[in-house]
Amino acid sequence: MTKTSSLSIRVETETKDKAEAVCKELGTNLSNAVNIFLASLVRCNGFPFELKIETSNEETMQAMQEARKISRERSAKRYKNADDLIKDLLD
Repeated sequence: MTKTSSLSIRVETETKDKAEAVCKELGTNLSNAVNIFLASLVRCNGFPFELKIETSNEETMQAMQEARKISRERSAKRYKNADDLIKDLLD
């Protein structure tokens, strides 16, 4: 028999309740979900998903500022829908 240990963690009540509901839909429980996560963490030697902070690079930020500026100009061309825009771009 495998030796087990207890793990006590603090989580927001709403998060816990929603996680329990998801687990129930999947036919499991929160304890099994945490065990699956921990086993994946060990197997991957890190998180089993990508951790990142979405940031835009300087070029993207400049392009977004330029787009905002252009959209405020009265002379900026306007389109009723995406199809009209695409048609104009292809012409």
